[in-house]
Amino acid sequence: MSRQAGVGALVALGVVLGVLLIFFGLGQRYLWDDEAETALLAERVLRFGVPLAWDGASLVSQECGQDYDQNYVWRQTPWLPIYVAAASFKLFGVGTFAARLPFALLGLLSVPSMYLLARRVFNDWITAHLAAASLLFSVPFLLHVRQCRYYSLAIFASIWILYFFFSLRERPRLAAAGLALSLTMLLHTSQLLFFGAVAGLVLGFLVARFDRATLPWLAAALAAAVALNFPWLLGSDLGGKSGNLLSLNSAATYLTSLLWYVTRIEVYAFSAVLLVAALIVVAAMKWAQIDFAAPETRACLFLVGFTAAHVLVVALVPFVFFRYALPLLPVLALLQARIVRIIAQGSRALAVAVLLLVLLIDRGDLVFAGRLTVTLYKYADEIVHHVPGPIEGMVTYLKGAARPGDRVYISYGDLPLRFYTKLEVRGGQGCQSLAGWPPPEWAIVRFFFRFRPAAPGATEDAGRTIQFLRSEVTESHYRRIDLPVIDTIWENIPEPDRLVFRVPSNRARVTLYQKIRP
Repeated sequence: MSRQAGVGALVALGVVLGVLLIFFGLGQRYLWDDEAETALLAERVLRFGVPLAWDGASLVSQECGQDYDQNYVWRQTPWLPIYVAAASFKLFGVGTFAARLPFALLGLLSVPSMYLLARRVFNDWITAHLAAASLLFSVPFLLHVRQCRYYSLAIFASIWILYFFFSLRERPRLAAAGLALSLTMLLHTSQLLFFGAVAGLVLGFLVARFDRATLPWLAAALAAAVALNFPWLLGSDLGGKSGNLLSLNSAATYLTSLLWYVTRIEVYAFSAVLLVAALIVVAAMKWAQIDFAAPETRACLFLVGFTAAHVLVVALVPFVFFRYALPLLPVLALLQARIVRIIAQGSRALAVAVLLLVLLIDRGDLVFAGRLTVTLYKYADEIVHHVPGPIEGMVTYLKGAARPGDRVYISYGDLPLRFYTKLEVRGGQGCQSLAGWPPPEWAIVRFFFRFRPAAPGATEDAGRTIQFLRSEVTESHYRRIDLPVIDTIWENIPEPDRLVFRVPSNRARVTLYQKIRP
């Protein structure tokens, strides 16, 4: 078999594995709150043409009303993921699988795109295969691209941002246009991640000392992306969404956030300690010196600079989530592949051992729980064995027992109930008024109560809600129903340090309260 045919066969194998790992059981776990937010807004797009938080009967909010304007037009997040989900609903109908399908497809396309990016940067087919494999077998990557959320859009856009950046020297006009469009895609996916990518491009360019001839084209691409989207940026109330989304952290909090991202990247995305240690061993064995002028070295320096700048930007906001580091997954996969390739030139056995360790061992369990587990096995076990979560348990019961027109109060998890049951639901984090609302036929108070207490109006709303429950939902008027499902906080959150692969048995079960009917 020729090398070209072998390369093609390996790429095809990667796509087949991607289909199995990304699509198997895609629709079996119910949408959790963030996914349901996107899906509900996508339904509104099909009805009204724009994402509206209020459709006349049901409210979509997780920020006490700060996530929409005075006309209920959504402003909390960019609209591209919402329209992508809406297109899937238009083609395939409304449902869990259809909600996640287009994002899973983008995740699948990211694997061969990763191969093309690595070939563009390092012009080495082995490095390209290692980079594609590093992304494909990254469990955080797999978890996030299976979500009805912006995550796979951000990963896909970041790959092509890097591809066109590294193409500026050979085909400057086309690459600058492609870079501007890829940045536009990321901007309409996540504003925060867009600013992180822009900072990454700038710092990476300076650190790596790229060819100055490409600087005007890079500047043109950045200017075009801003100019093209300037009217949208003005109309999106960038500084006002979510109350304090873009309010800067204090110095101490900022350093804490930086440490959080560095730790999580080390544990879940890129084991710098292991990779650099192996690299030093090989360099010592070969008595090799690093040629900082070599194009491959400068490309690696760019990737390090890009990563540092992105983390410095996303750590500014007051919330820390691994999802904000998602555009770095292709960057770190590329860097990891190149390091492993260099290690292999000194010791193939060491390279294989390092690659297996970084791809298979769950460093989160090792660091935080002190146990040795295989992360890919845990992931495969989860998608093969269906375990009903709290949302599925509640939805299934309500569909069988609730009557049309019934009202439901739930302390957290209102958005999935709105999506799946179409009952009148209040509660959650929308701070929708309960004044004058008749006692609901169903009440669900989770074992935890409320997130985001710092959101404007959240503390006052929590007090009013507790008073409502104490006065209206009483034992004399409601009967208790214990469901046979454990009340985990989130149904299917992909955050690697918060995901529950296997539901624990030592937590409270979901409890419903049904109003005693006359």
